[in-house]
Amino acid sequence: MIPMEMKVNMFEVFKSIKAQLDSSNIYYDTRAYRDDAFSFLVHVPGEYWEIDVREDGSVDVEVFKSEGVRDDPMSAIEQLVEDHKD
Repeated sequence: MIPMEMKVNMFEVFKSIKAQLDSSNIYYDTRAYRDDAFSFLVHVPGEYWEIDVREDGSVDVEVFKSEGVRDDPMSAIEQLVEDHKD
């Protein structure tokens, strides 16, 4: 654990997470879609992870899990479009 008064280099944190994902052969993509962070977009069966490494070295994680296969896929797509129309 790193003491709070010690400045953390975001690139060191990023490289550490990258090494862990690479050594586990976990598929990911990287993005810079936020002004204050670099992100890993991780895909594993049934899950999608967004891992953001922020400027200060802190890490935000969001995990999205599949609800499984839909019985009526076309109805599910229609509902998706209807729910998110402009």
